Amino acid sequence: VPVGVGAVLVPALFAGFHADEAYYSLYGAHLAWGYYDHPPMVALLTHCSSLLFDGILGIRFFTTLLHGGTLWLIWKTLDEEERHAPRAAVEFCIIAASMTLFVAYGVITTPDAPLLFFTALFFYLYKKYVGMAVGETYKSPKGWLLATGIAFSVAAMLYSKYMGILVVGFVLLSNLRLLRDVRVWYAMILALMLFMPHLLWQINNHFPSFSFHLVERNLHFRWAYPLKFIPDQMLAFNPVAFCLAMFFCWKRRKTKDRFERALLFSIVGFILFFWVMTLKGRSEPQWTVAASVPMLILLFRALHEEPWRKWIYRLFLPIAVLLFLARIILCINVLPDESGIRHDPSKMEAVHQLAGDRPVVFVTSFQKPALYRFYTGGEATAISTIYGRRTQYDILLPDTAWQGKPVLLVGRLNNVDNMVMDDPELRYYSTDNFQCNSRMEVKLLNYRVEGDSLWLQYTIHNPYSVAFNFLHPEFPTILSVDYQEGDGFEKFGCPTPANPVIPAGATVSGTAKGPWKSDEPMFFAMYNGLFETACSQPFVIGKNESGSSRVRD
Repeated sequence: VPVGVGAVLVPALFAGFHADEAYYSLYGAHLAWGYYDHPPMVALLTHCSSLLFDGILGIRFFTTLLHGGTLWLIWKTLDEEERHAPRAAVEFCIIAASMTLFVAYGVITTPDAPLLFFTALFFYLYKKYVGMAVGETYKSPKGWLLATGIAFSVAAMLYSKYMGILVVGFVLLSNLRLLRDVRVWYAMILALMLFMPHLLWQINNHFPSFSFHLVERNLHFRWAYPLKFIPDQMLAFNPVAFCLAMFFCWKRRKTKDRFERALLFSIVGFILFFWVMTLKGRSEPQWTVAASVPMLILLFRALHEEPWRKWIYRLFLPIAVLLFLARIILCINVLPDESGIRHDPSKMEAVHQLAGDRPVVFVTSFQKPALYRFYTGGEATAISTIYGRRTQYDILLPDTAWQGKPVLLVGRLNNVDNMVMDDPELRYYSTDNFQCNSRMEVKLLNYRVEGDSLWLQYTIHNPYSVAFNFLHPEFPTILSVDYQEGDGFEKFGCPTPANPVIPAGATVSGTAKGPWKSDEPMFFAMYNGLFETACSQPFVIGKNESGSSRVRD
């Protein structure tokens, strides 16, 4: 534990931090049972860290502690004779220090840090469970106690990241006889009950996380995704660890050891599952990071034996040294801003000087308002445009209270020349009468297709507490229908309502005519001269065999 914590504490103190970490610190400032992008465990980490420290350690402190705990749990999961072999601890640390993302998530605060810890706890308890299950009766208090611990670890994995369900699924596949064990069903039901507060949060908020991960993230298929998946995974684990793990999985595929089968199924299962997922869209390299735990156990088991032992020093040690040097590079902040690890606080301070006491509304970027809050303590939010995605700010809705009030708009603004420190990503516009269109709601009521023309009937609802003016003197707004074509959009305009001022909470109706493109996704959008936001969910209008039209969400 001291080795693990010490190895990451210095980089945690001095290395530049990722913008996502500032975003997760926003989670910690608003504790809830769920968040737009992730379950709440990472919020609890940043919140607890902020209670003890300020600055970067107020985000990373408990992440470093979890890393030490993860190493200790994996070490204790190894067999007794393996742990007491000569130089076993040194060789274990070398292998662990060579695994790229496993090391990175001991420093950087992300949902993957608690996922690794609770995955290690799950395998630790599971090994004990399968070791005592044979010959034990259902009345054994030890078995029920272990099943309870497993239930808590499963719930904690799910509260960390949804990928935790895959760990459980692959372990069950490796030993289907577990489904005959009443204690296993007890553990699954208890885990579901513990996870229920998050599911209720999803229901109450219309399933934002599930919609984001299962729908919004789906991209068109590209051959590059499956082709680059394996090279990405080799970098995520390190090429030597990945290749040897695949080799040992194949070599030991006929093992009768139930725990080792769980390791094999988990490693191969994660790789194959996310490789298949590339047929729907891109799979991020870190999505398989939970497989680092079974991979580390398997590699140590296989490599500490002769004649493999020498390769720990010949192959894994050089990689561990290179990763150690990479930590030094992170600590001295020589990486450019584009790396995402280093940020220039002077830019946020310059924005703060321009804003003064006014809140700042960042357009498109959800990371910059989090950085602004971290460096200056000022109020900020993000506006999701048609070129970005929705974020936690769409749940917090701080900008709804700023309608009609002074704000500073910053970001990728159209028709604006003023820039903060000559950064085109930080164009700014100052207003004393802010009107935002990002929360306006447009719903399709009816439609008809005539030849190549499309007629739409819709309603426009103003959810704000103040009136919305389409002919606003600073933010005149145009309603349009946007067809999504690759990375761009083709649109046709909708008439301005007869009464351009929609009172607070009111709903008006309208009609529009434009070109019809069968089976092309489209949505309603509003453009105010500075930015354009989506005001409806995407929908598709097609024709069935009889020639009548239909709408598909």
